[in-house]
Amino acid sequence: MRAWTAIPLALAMTSLLLSLNATGADPEGGPGHRLTPFDLEAHRGGRALRPENTLPSFANALSMGVDTLELDMGVTRDGVVVVSHERTLNPDLARAADGRYIDPPGTPYVKLTLAEVKSYDVGQIRPGSDYAARFPEQRVVPGTRIPTLAEVFALVRRSGDHHVRLNIETKIDPTHPEESPDPEHFVAVVLELLRREHFSDRVMIESFDWRTLKLVQKQAPGIPTVYLTQQAQPEANIYPDTPWTAGLDPRKYGGSVPRMVKAAGGNIWSPFYGDVDQHSVDEAHKLGLPVVVWTVNEPQDMRRLIDMGVDGIISDRPDLLRTEAAAKGLPLPPAHPVSP
Repeated sequence: MRAWTAIPLALAMTSLLLSLNATGADPEGGPGHRLTPFDLEAHRGGRALRPENTLPSFANALSMGVDTLELDMGVTRDGVVVVSHERTLNPDLARAADGRYIDPPGTPYVKLTLAEVKSYDVGQIRPGSDYAARFPEQRVVPGTRIPTLAEVFALVRRSGDHHVRLNIETKIDPTHPEESPDPEHFVAVVLELLRREHFSDRVMIESFDWRTLKLVQKQAPGIPTVYLTQQAQPEANIYPDTPWTAGLDPRKYGGSVPRMVKAAGGNIWSPFYGDVDQHSVDEAHKLGLPVVVWTVNEPQDMRRLIDMGVDGIISDRPDLLRTEAAAKGLPLPPAHPVSP
């Protein structure tokens, strides 16, 4: 594979230190103090407001103003990076040309060409589903297609937003290897796209499957890696003998997830918000790890976590998060109105 060109890690760290000094953040990570400027992230583009992981959702987030677009990646059979939370077509989202929602479980993207993926409409949640009940305010956008990651880059460029970053997740499951490319191929395709699009300085790469993050750190050390964790079953990735953490076992670190992430070489710890407390946030900060929690949709939880000193929040409701951040005196990212 060709050599990877990225921003040197030293330059990235210099930028971080400059931003810390400019904002008055406490580099020692004291209680209630952030290591970095607050990161306001739109989860899947803000799926409570627009169809998730689509150009309409990302355009809506850019138009209101966010620091980061959070999104998910899959790879098609013909090697194109597409944006989708599931490793397969989602039966609650994907409608065929006849207008009928597909039957579960849904075909993995690695078995579909881009043309086949683009034939499905994902502009409305299946009516009557549990998913639809969770997001009754989501605006329907008929005719919406699953975007490629390159199309999202193009939208960001059209918006003129030079501030916003992308937090992109590799959707890969070590217990279902048939549903995605292997880690090496997945990372190679993504890094090649970032190189080709000249977008490597505007992304972070996140994953629950730490194998992909270790590969990114080796091949593109200038790209920050975001270590996603969940400790509560049934979807935990942190437990003894887990296949998710690239060989790291929590027992070796006394059960401390921040220590595991630090040992893995991570740049950011991104835990489920219900798994953190003041002690774990402070521990991460003392290790030099910013903490960006997911997925926080209730205003009271936003306020509590901001007071706790988390460095960022990922939310389906970036509009509510903007309101709560402003009430806490945090600077808001500027709006960049753009059409999908």
